[in-house]
Amino acid sequence: MVDNSKPPDDKVSRRKMLGLLGAFACATTFSACSSTFETKSDKNQLNVYSWADYLHPDVIPEFEKETGIRVVYDTFASNEALLAKLQAGASDYDIVVPTGYMLRQLVKMKLLSGIDHERLRNIGNIMEHFRNPAYDRGLSYSVPYTWGTTGIAYNAQAIEGVLVRQAFEEQILYVSGARTPADWDVFWDRRLKQRITLLDDARETIGLALKRRGYSYNTRDEAAIRAAIVDLTEQKPLTMCYTSDQVITQLASGDSWLSLVYSGDAYQARKENEYLKYVIPLSGTSIWTDNLCIPKLAPHPENAYKWIDFILRPEIGASIANFTRYATPNQKAVPLVSEELRQDRNLYLSEQVMMRCEEIGDVGPAIRLYDQMWTELKCS
Repeated sequence: MVDNSKPPDDKVSRRKMLGLLGAFACATTFSACSSTFETKSDKNQLNVYSWADYLHPDVIPEFEKETGIRVVYDTFASNEALLAKLQAGASDYDIVVPTGYMLRQLVKMKLLSGIDHERLRNIGNIMEHFRNPAYDRGLSYSVPYTWGTTGIAYNAQAIEGVLVRQAFEEQILYVSGARTPADWDVFWDRRLKQRITLLDDARETIGLALKRRGYSYNTRDEAAIRAAIVDLTEQKPLTMCYTSDQVITQLASGDSWLSLVYSGDAYQARKENEYLKYVIPLSGTSIWTDNLCIPKLAPHPENAYKWIDFILRPEIGASIANFTRYATPNQKAVPLVSEELRQDRNLYLSEQVMMRCEEIGDVGPAIRLYDQMWTELKCS
């Protein structure tokens, strides 16, 4: 049985292609993880394309033991890599795991099969909040897998030392006697020069600048987007780097004192650096969901449904949440999640905080402006 009694100590990153994945994935706990394409046509096989280290290591062996279905687990490093693979005509995969905004794009391109809820006995375990997302009304093409936010990770010892020592407290919020970065303005604090990282992600990083000005992450207003880029250009000399795959390392080592980061990655870094904290800005942030989907060309759709229903079991959902440190959308799994994680209001949000967050969505033709502005920012 999967042991979900406590979160393992392994360093995990949803967004990161770890160098040690090969060795880990081909060990006995992930024995079916090698990319042996010549065997992917086996009828008793399931081919999963997902983020690196996004499962409790006991999940695949348990599924294989119960069903007799061999799992081949391949990984991608970004939603864009997933899109490129499917656009190129990949027909090997039975399960893919896109984030909400990318899922909507895959549906538009007719790359996903519809989900038959009648074939999923455990679909009712999904929380009400996640049953009708803007990116997939009624869960027609997806089943929520994990969810999280993108907020501020900071080194409390370093931040307090620098800001208090220099009597700069305008951007500090007092919470129960502790000093905490209050909002996005802290990324423009020159006293943290070259101790800041931002995500190498156009929608997230431009989004924080938009949110700082009071706009939506999904604005299509050209003037607002250009103003956000002006702000980020001004901020750029303060930034060590734009990175999504090194943010855990930078935070854990103490090189970065302040980072725009995905919630689960912040909690992973915190295991190696006791001074790290994670906070959701007062003005709100992005909230996202990763989803289990079946590609239109899936060779083993029956096995895909068995996998999804297995993942929806409370004990399985809890084990995944405990291991990855990302929140579960499975209401029956929540009581089985580690109390430390479950009680953390920056991880499992209150309704009041949830109302301040928004999903990154489809911006239509404006995506070209986002891409253009992002390229210009990084090249400036």
